[in-house]
Amino acid sequence: MQRPADAGKAPLASATPNEPSGNAPAKGPAERETPMSASEITIARPASRRLARSKDRMERLMFLVPAGVYLVALTIFPFVYSVYLSLHQAKLTKLHRMRFIGFDNYAELFTDSLFLDACRNIAVLTVASITVEILIGFFAAKVFFSLRETRIGAVLRSASIMPMMITPICIGLIFSYIFNPNLGIANFLLGEIGISPLGWFSDPSLALATVILINSWQWTPFMMLLMLAGLMSIPAEQYEAAEIEGAKWYHIAAWIEIPAIRGIVLVGIILRVIDNLRLFDIVYVTTRGGPGSSTEIVTFFAYKQDFQYFQVGYGSAAAVVILFASVIITAITVKYLRSAEDD
Repeated sequence: MQRPADAGKAPLASATPNEPSGNAPAKGPAERETPMSASEITIARPASRRLARSKDRMERLMFLVPAGVYLVALTIFPFVYSVYLSLHQAKLTKLHRMRFIGFDNYAELFTDSLFLDACRNIAVLTVASITVEILIGFFAAKVFFSLRETRIGAVLRSASIMPMMITPICIGLIFSYIFNPNLGIANFLLGEIGISPLGWFSDPSLALATVILINSWQWTPFMMLLMLAGLMSIPAEQYEAAEIEGAKWYHIAAWIEIPAIRGIVLVGIILRVIDNLRLFDIVYVTTRGGPGSSTEIVTFFAYKQDFQYFQVGYGSAAAVVILFASVIITAITVKYLRSAEDD
C-alpha cells in the first residue's frame, strides 16, 4: 500500500513569539513598542521628584497663608501706619487733612511733663513689681521645691498659677470690688482691726502702690515657676556636699541656689519689663490714670491722646516710643542668651 505523500513530513513549526498569531497584521517598525533607555529613565525620575517636592512646598505655603494674612493685618500694617501717623499732625476726626511735620511729635513728647510723668510712673511700677515678684517668688519656689515629691505640693503648685490664667481686665474688675471704699472687703477687714478706711484708688499717694500690688499678685507665679525650674535643675550632690559641710539655709541660697537660677531670673526680669511696658488693662479698669496723673502710664497716655483728645499723630508717636523700647530690651535679651550659650 502506498503511503500518503505527507506522511513522512515533519509537522510545521509553531509560530515564533515575534510573529503575530492568527490573522492579525504584523506591526511595522514605527508601531513596535520600544523599551525606554536607561538615560531616559534617569532623566524622568528626578523630574518627577522635583514635581513632587514643588507640590509639597506649595501645600505647606498654603497652610502658612492664614498666618501671613494675620501677621500683616494685625502686626505689620498697624506698625507701619502708626509710624506714618507719628510723622504727621493728625486728628482722628480730620484724617484727610493731615500735615507732615517730621519728628516734631517726638520732640514735643520728651518735653511734655505729662508724658515724662507717665514714664516715671511706669518705671516705678516696673521696678517695684518685679522686686516684689522676685522676693515672694523665690520663697514660694523654695517651699514648693521642698514639697516637690508630695501630692499636696503638686496641688498647691497647680493652684498657685491660677492668677496667670485670668485675663488682666477681669483681675482689674475683681480688685476694684475688693478695694471699693464703701463695699470692699479690704476696708471692712481694716475696720475690724480698728484702722480707718483707705482710699485705695482715690488717694494719689496710694493709688500707684495699689496698682503695683495688683500687678504683682498676678505675675508672682510666673517668677516662682522660673525659679522652681532653676532649683530643680541643681544636682542633688551639691546639696549633699553642703549638708556635709554644715552649711545653713542662707549659705545654700547664697552659694548654690542664687548662682544657679541667676540666668533664668534675668530672662524673666527682661520679659516682665517688656510686659509692663504694655500694661494697660488694670489701669484702665481701676484708676483710669488718676487721681490726677498719679497712675497714668505710657500706654494710657497714648490711649488718651488718641481717643479722648483725638490727637492720633501725637498718640502714635507715644506708641512708637513704647515699641522701640520693647525692641531694644528684646535685642538685649537675645544678645545675653547668645553670649550665655557661647559660654
